[in-house]
This record gives sequence, structure tokens and C-alpha cells, in this order.
Amino acid sequence: MNQLQRLWLWKYKSISFVLLVQLFAIAATAQIKISGKVTGADGKGIPSASVQVRTTTIGSVSDANGNYDLIANLKPGTYQLEFSGIGFKTTTQSLKVTTEVSYTVNSQLPDDVMKMDEVVVTGVSAGTTRKQLGSYISTVKADQLTKGATGNVLAALQGKTAGAQIIQNSGDPSGGLSVRLRGISSISSSSEPLYIVDGVIVNNATTRVTNTQSGYDGTNFVGTIGQNRLADINPADIERIEVLNGAAAAAIYGSRANAGVVQIFTKRGSIGAPVVSFSTSLLSSSLRKSVPVNQSPTKFGGPTDGVGAQTQDILTPLLTNTTAVTRYDYNDYIFHTGIGTDNNVSVSGGKDKTKYYTSASYYNNQGIIKNTDYRRFSFRINLDQAISDKVSFNIGLNFVNSLSNEKPDGNSFFSPMNSINIIGNFHDLFTRDALGNIKAIGERGRVNPVSIIEDIKQKEETNRIIANAGLKIKPFKGLSVDYTLGIDEYGQKGQTYIPPFAYNASDGFFGGGPTLDPTRNGYASAANYNFFQVNNEINATYQTKVTKDISSTSQVGYSLQYEKSSYSLLQGRGLAPFVQTVNGASTLLQGTDDRSELSVSGYYFQQNFNYKSLVYITGAVRMDGSSVFGKDQRNQKYYKASGSYIISEHEFWKNMSMSKTWNFAKLRLAYGESGNLTGIGAYSRFNAYSSNSFISRTSLVSSSTLANTFVKPERQQELEFGIDLGFFNSRLNIQSNIYKKKVHDLLINRFIAPTNGFSSLLDNFGRLENKGFELVINGKPIQNKNFNWSVTGIFNHNRNKAVKIGQALTLLSTNSGSPVAIIEGQPIGIFYGAFFAVDPNGNPLKTTGGFIQGERGTQTGALTYIEKRDPTTGLPIATFPLLRKIIGDPNPDYTASLVNEFTYKKASLRVQFDAVQGNEVFNADWRTRQGVGNGKEAEKEQTGIYPRGYISNFYALVEQWRIDDGSFVKLREISLSYAFGNYKKIKDITLSVNGRNLVSWDNYKGYDPEVNAGGQSTILRGIDFGAVPIPKTFSVGLSAKF
Repeated sequence: MNQLQRLWLWKYKSISFVLLVQLFAIAATAQIKISGKVTGADGKGIPSASVQVRTTTIGSVSDANGNYDLIANLKPGTYQLEFSGIGFKTTTQSLKVTTEVSYTVNSQLPDDVMKMDEVVVTGVSAGTTRKQLGSYISTVKADQLTKGATGNVLAALQGKTAGAQIIQNSGDPSGGLSVRLRGISSISSSSEPLYIVDGVIVNNATTRVTNTQSGYDGTNFVGTIGQNRLADINPADIERIEVLNGAAAAAIYGSRANAGVVQIFTKRGSIGAPVVSFSTSLLSSSLRKSVPVNQSPTKFGGPTDGVGAQTQDILTPLLTNTTAVTRYDYNDYIFHTGIGTDNNVSVSGGKDKTKYYTSASYYNNQGIIKNTDYRRFSFRINLDQAISDKVSFNIGLNFVNSLSNEKPDGNSFFSPMNSINIIGNFHDLFTRDALGNIKAIGERGRVNPVSIIEDIKQKEETNRIIANAGLKIKPFKGLSVDYTLGIDEYGQKGQTYIPPFAYNASDGFFGGGPTLDPTRNGYASAANYNFFQVNNEINATYQTKVTKDISSTSQVGYSLQYEKSSYSLLQGRGLAPFVQTVNGASTLLQGTDDRSELSVSGYYFQQNFNYKSLVYITGAVRMDGSSVFGKDQRNQKYYKASGSYIISEHEFWKNMSMSKTWNFAKLRLAYGESGNLTGIGAYSRFNAYSSNSFISRTSLVSSSTLANTFVKPERQQELEFGIDLGFFNSRLNIQSNIYKKKVHDLLINRFIAPTNGFSSLLDNFGRLENKGFELVINGKPIQNKNFNWSVTGIFNHNRNKAVKIGQALTLLSTNSGSPVAIIEGQPIGIFYGAFFAVDPNGNPLKTTGGFIQGERGTQTGALTYIEKRDPTTGLPIATFPLLRKIIGDPNPDYTASLVNEFTYKKASLRVQFDAVQGNEVFNADWRTRQGVGNGKEAEKEQTGIYPRGYISNFYALVEQWRIDDGSFVKLREISLSYAFGNYKKIKDITLSVNGRNLVSWDNYKGYDPEVNAGGQSTILRGIDFGAVPIPKTFSVGLSAKF
């Protein structure tokens, strides 16, 4: 054999050896298929359940019926498949891979009532299970959000999460809501939490593009009134909501999370054939409770209308003659039953690497005030794409168009509610003159309610896009890198039109007065608000085993947020008939052109250690900077530390006999800091000047607030301790939290001497404190094949206190006349005013004529005084001024909710009660109704039960008369549904009947104690002044899948 033959023989053997090795490798690592079904305790398939091969990157998600399948390259051996789902305990199943190419593994997941195995997201790239957390996070699932006959996601969240006080401020179909997590976190800025939708920071601001003219509200502080922008989110698109109450839970968000975080996760696609889901419902809303009106057959004084009209008879005690009158109930005119509809259709599905979800919705709801409504179109698409085992991306797009027909809000005297509250109920509203025009009511220039309902037009339209894109890379085992881009952009457009009145309407109500002045009669405005925000987040997570017993998770990230907004307003008054445009006004009013631009950036590092799944310790630090503060103050550090100890994971616990009864025990401790880097305006640190027209020239006007370049962000520190307990195999669970939250460097506007050239200074003068506890108890008293009963109770107690405000008392001037105050050592926003004199038994002191008296004497401090009484009569001495004290507190002693859910075969019933106790409401409307003569107290004076002049004696002097009991227990939601099952190709046919706010047990003298004329204001709470009452709502719905 020559050398060439030997060379070829060697190459042949080498190639053969390589091929043989590759064949062995292929045989050793074969491509196999694993499939099966994930079900719950009731045997029904669980959609979107996660299936993961442990210690690998191989996984899948179940389809709408709970079925899953995955393709994997696995060597022969034994593997652990991990199954998990929202609301279910994580389970593992062993799989032995041999030479077969197909395997079936089914799994039944038990309910996780305490949700300890549920994966939550806390602002980092990788979610963590709830059992690892040292702070409290609550989760609300989709099926809990769609049973309350509401199209607003915040209203749907009421009573479903611990530590949150969610109040609906108005009964308008697009009325705003307030969310407070563990109390307020600021005075000068919003106390709303940070809202995040699929990683996109979304704006929930309230910007008025109607009700725009300052004359609507006078010159007083009215709060934050109108729509807030979470009304744009369709509840039917939501998969779950996570609420991060405390600073420790939210610390990773740094400066943006001083008031907590609400994370909204929308629905995603799942592997399987396309599934079309459809739902439709019919809504009916009506006034839940009216108020009684005066039925006296007479009034004091002369006629009600025309020449010599005398309408303020109650407040004019010199009028003693009487006139017979006909009484009306104007509630019957302005209110009606509003009809609405809510329609949703979605398509979801996917294959191994591609999953999609797309939806469209149409929501339309009439208000209970005539000629008001709210309409919303919404379109959404979510796409998840796996490029390989190591790279995947997702994109999401949500477009919303909404339109609302409105009426002037409650803080104006020509709103629907106030229009019937400031006139006596003895006018025939529909009387017309010879030309067919509505006539004046009385002699005081009030606006006829018919004009408000029929003629005044306000319209608001919003177009919004929320978009997100995410990229996830897993370069090697243990490391994952996430990038998220989020965009929130919307524009609001509003028009207001008040036609010229054909009768005497006050100049303050945009009328022309007695002479019908054509240069003043009527009003028109056009306003636009445009908002753009983009946030970028990049996070990296590395997980590894330090030792056999200790595992480590390290996380690092960077974020950049930029936002820009502009607001413009054109307005004028003095309109010719049928002219509705601003440029047609004979008198142009001062317009507005405001602009803002800011950025916030930050980076963080977080480290977590896990010891034997017994002890979890987490520490984090974050550095943030904001363009709104000066260079020496804009960069701030925030720290976090938390730990949890799961005692029941010890072997000694599991081996004890009591573990069968008491199966779970966990202790939690957390400390966190957060800030408020957007607590002031973009340019508030500068002495800015605005331009105005003056005598055909441009003038520059300075702000009345002295700029402060040294102002720094408010800073919050919170300590939380919690205990989680499970009994009877987690059929009874208790979660409790105790917290104390301190806010330092509180921004407060203080009055300064006019010699400074300014009237106030904004600086870090104050401190406030919140402390309280939360208790969540849930259980399943009955659980069997045909019948299940579960119950959940939530109890929240929070007390806030102004620790330091730089002065003893700050009293706000409000349009409703409510004496709102901030006093050191007292809760924020209390009512502080004159009060009645009482005897030692608490009974009002009365003169011999039967008149009750306000207490008088010498005020020695904000909360201290010396009473001055006549030694003979024991009555207050009239020559001394009225004394003042705290007369009410809008902050409740506690809030609570109780939910009972029953299922019997295919029928289910859910009942939710909400309670707010120990708070007062400043009922300005009730007092006004008595003064103008249409209330029941006025009836008592007109019929002789009270002496003449009884009401006018204290009407304008003693604010305590307007304090009302704001406590209530409400039947918040009730839902009854029946699942008919499948019919041919139609699946999961379900019929439901829902109700909301059906019954309220309270002692309130107005329509509804759950209302606030101050809107979403942080300080103004519990004020009833012209706000539309919250309606009772019924809905009948049908849903199915195809």
C-alpha cells in the first residue's frame, strides 16, 4: 500500500469516526414533543398557564382550553416540568425521557388563595413569586374587574385591594376617580399612584378643556375636576392588575413612585387555534336616591316671578306676609334613566413562537343628567414573538377615541345640580313669553335649569395612542436582558357654548344682566391639550447558585422618561344668536398658552439572596435625576431593604401535627424610600413671566409665587411589617400589614411679606405622616364538586397627620365655602370653622325666642379658645367674635369590603359590600337648599315649627351646620351569571345580570355621601357642592367564544 492509499484510508476512518460521533450525539439529544393539559381543581382547563422545563430555557403556555405542547431537544434522563398560573399554586411533575419522541404530561393546579406562588412584577426584568417578597403586593384578576357594571377600570378596582381608598368623585358617565394608597403623599402635588400599562408609564392627569373660564369657579380654590385619563383603558382588555402600596414595594421605581404603583397587564395570546371572544351588555343607570323638597303651601313675601318678585324669603326675616305657591320637584326634570351598551370582541391564538391578541370595543353610556353621555372606541393588538430560545420580542398598540357631552361642573352656580339648589322650588320653569323664549326665574338673575339642560353645550374629545415594544435576550444560562420602550400620546379637544340668554341672567353666569348687554351675553371657548411621553427601560438580571443552599438574583437597570405637553385656550363672550365660535364673540377674553417639557432618568441595582426557600433578603439602591429641579438638588438616592421568613418551610414545621391545621406562616419586614421628582412644574424654579395684552401693547406679568432654585424633591420613607398565615390547607388565609410612612421636605406654599414683591414662597417647609394597618382574610367554607363558597374581607385603617407645616394654621378659600384647613398635628384637609354653643349635655343653647347660637369668646390658638358666656343667661356674649375649631374630618377612620362568591354547578353569584366609616362631608348643597327655601328645614320655618328668622340667624356664620355624616355601607356590586356551555360551534355561552351601587345604608342628608366637588384634589375631600350623585346601574350581558 503506497503512501497515497494510506492517506485516503486515514481520512476515511477519520470522517467515519466523526459521523459516528455525530450520530451518537443525535441519538443522545433527540427532538421530542411534550404535550398535555393544565386544569384547575374543578377540572376545567386553565388558559395561559406556564409550562417550563426546569434548568432550561424551554417552555410553553397553555391555550384557551388549557392544552399545551412544546418541542424540545433533550438528552435521555429525568426532567422536572414546572406548571404555574395566576391564582394557582406552582406544581412540578417528573418526566423521564427515553427513546420515545412523544410524551404526555397533564397537571392539575390547586387554587393558591394566598397567591404565594404567583409571579408578580416589581419593576425589574424578571418577576418573582409573592412568597419571596418582604412587602405587600395585591393582585386583581380579570374576572373580578368585569362583574361590576362599569366601564372604568378604577371604578372596577374599588374594594378589591388592601390599602387603597378609591372614591368616585362624580356620577357623570366620565366622572373622575381618586386613588389613595396608604394615604396622601403630598400637599402641593398629586397623591395619585404611578400607573403602568404593559411597561408603559401612562398619564392619569386631569386637564380641563371644558369648564375652562375662571368665572365658572370664581377666584377660589376648587381642586382638580373632570375626567382623568385612565377612563381610556378598557377593562375587558385587562388580564390582571398589581397594586404596590408601600415605598418598599415601589422603591425600585424611585422618584416616580412616591404614592405607590398600579401596574396593569393586558391580555396576551396563547398557543392554539384562533379563539374569538365576544361580549355585549345593556346598561341602565338611574338616580339611586333623591332628596326631599319643601312642600309648604306658602312662602314669605310677595310673588315668585315678575314685577316685585321676592325669592330669598328665608334669608330675609323682615318679610312676614305670606303668598300661596305651587311647589315643584326639579329633580324630576334634570334626571332621567340613562341607557348604555358595552361591546367587546377579541381574537387570540398562536403557534410555538408566535402569539397574538387583538380586540375592539365600543362603549356608550348616557348620564343620569339629561343630555350627557360618554362614548369610547378602543382597539388593541398585542404580539409576542420568539426568534429563538434566547431572543424574543413583544409589541403592543392601543388606540382610543372618546367623546363626551357634558354640562358645567358642580363648582359653578349654573351646573345642573346647583341650578336647582339655588332657587326656591316654586317657579314654573317652562313658562315662556310671547316669542316663545324661556322666562327669567325670580329677580336675582339665576339661570333657568331648562337653559342648562337644553341649551348649554360642552363637548370633549380625546384621541390616544399607547404603544410598547420589548426585547428579551438570554445570552447564557442565568442571565436575561430586557429592554422596554413605551409611548403615551394623546390630545384633548374641548368646546363650550353658552348661548345668549333671552332673560335676565347674571353677568357672573355669562348672561347680559337686566339689560341683556350684547357684549356680555353668552360665552364660547375652544381648548386643546396635547401630551407626549416616552419611557425607556433596560434591565439585566443574573440568577445563580452561590452554594448548595443559597441562590442569588442580581439586577441592574437604567430608565429615561421624557414628557412634553401644551395647553391652549381661546375664549370670548357676547354672542349673537346661533353663533357658537370664539371668533364670533364681541368681547374676547384673555386666553392661555401653557407649555411644559421635562425629563427624569435613573439607574438602580438590586440584590436578592434566597436561603433554602426559607429566608429571602433583598436590598436595592436607586439614583434618580429630574430636570425640574436645580442642578444641586435634582439627583437623589433611594434605598430599599426587605426580608421574608417562611417558617412553615422548615422540616420541623412540616413534621408537626399542627401543620395539617396551620400549614403556612410567613413573616415580612420591609423598608423603602421613594421621591417626588415631578412634584413641581417644569419651570417652577424660575421667576417666569407670562405675556398679556394691555392697552394694545404686550405686558409681562410675574407669578405671585417667588421662585426658589434651592427647592428639592419631597422624600418618603416607609417601614412595613407583615404576617401571612394559612390554615386548613390554605382554605383559610390571613394577611396583615402594619406600616408607618413619613414624608420629609414637604413642599408648601407659604405667605410672605408683600415687601418681597411676591405673595408666597414654595419651599420644603413641612413633614407629614401616615400610619395604619391592613387586614385581608379569605377562605373557602364550602368546597365540593357542585357547590363552592368563598369569602374575602378587607379592612384598612389609615391616619395621616401634618407633622410640620411651618405655621400653626393654613386655611384655604374654596368656592363651596368649605373651611378646609391644614393644622399641625392634625389630619390633612380637615374642616375648621365656627360651631354651635352647647350645654354640658351637648344640647344646643337657645335664646328665649328659640334661636340657636354660635359659640363666642377669645381665640387663643388654632385649637384653643376661651368661651365667653353671659353669667345670667348662660348664652354666648354677642360682642365677642365667633370661635373656631375642628368641626369635621373627611378622612375616614376605616374602610372595608366584604365579598361573597357562590358557585353551584353552572350558576355563580358574587356580592360585594363596601364600607367607609368615621368621616364627615361638608354638605354645602343641603345648606343652600334651606337658604333659598326648597329644603325641608325651610319648610319647618315656613310652617311655623321654627321661629321666623331661625335659619338666617346662623346661615352665613356657623359652618358646623353644613357638616354631615359621611359614613356608609354600600352594596357595591352584585353579579349573577349562568354558563349554558356549548352549542354547536359556539362555546362558553354565559348570561349575566350585574348591579352596581344599588343600595346605601347611611344617615346622609344629601343624595350620596360618596362624592367630592373637589374632584381628584389631594386636599379637598368630602365636599358636596353641585357634583352629580353616583347612579345605581344595572347591566344584562351575554358572552361567548367561537
